[in-house]
Amino acid sequence: MGDIKDVDLTGEIAKKAGAPLGDAHELFVRAIMMRLGFEVGKVDLSAGPYDLILAAHTKPGGEKLFLRVQIKTISGTSLTLGGGSRGGIDREYKSGVKSYKYSEEHNELIFGVDKENFDIYIFPTRFASKYGTSISKNKIVVCKNNWEILMNWNEEYLRKIEKQLKN
Repeated sequence: MGDIKDVDLTGEIAKKAGAPLGDAHELFVRAIMMRLGFEVGKVDLSAGPYDLILAAHTKPGGEKLFLRVQIKTISGTSLTLGGGSRGGIDREYKSGVKSYKYSEEHNELIFGVDKENFDIYIFPTRFASKYGTSISKNKIVVCKNNWEILMNWNEEYLRKIEKQLKN
């Protein structure tokens, strides 16, 4: 009998260096957000700094704000806070040329999907500047499956979350 958390039974994900997991996690997040009642839309630009547009709320029942969301697969203990380091038309390796760290210029939220258990870490990009190129899941436990972030997208609530993050 299988388990919902099984990964790569066919071996195709390994053959493609894990790329299909990213696509799967985008669909997973879209489905979860829809199930929770959020408006969500896919962005059809695979190399862009965000994967989804999501309607968050300033407070429960309050004004909606459309936020850009980047979805990252968490394959170990850390959420990666950057992009641009994989693929592209020029396969020649040039260290650091394409890679960048996310800022609010790129997106407002990073959703880290833990591939081991499907937990979703809802990490506001505004906090990324406090950290390096990744952050331990242990430091952002307050963001784990915290749908309230999406229901209270306002300065007061985000400051409260920021105080609960660990350095």
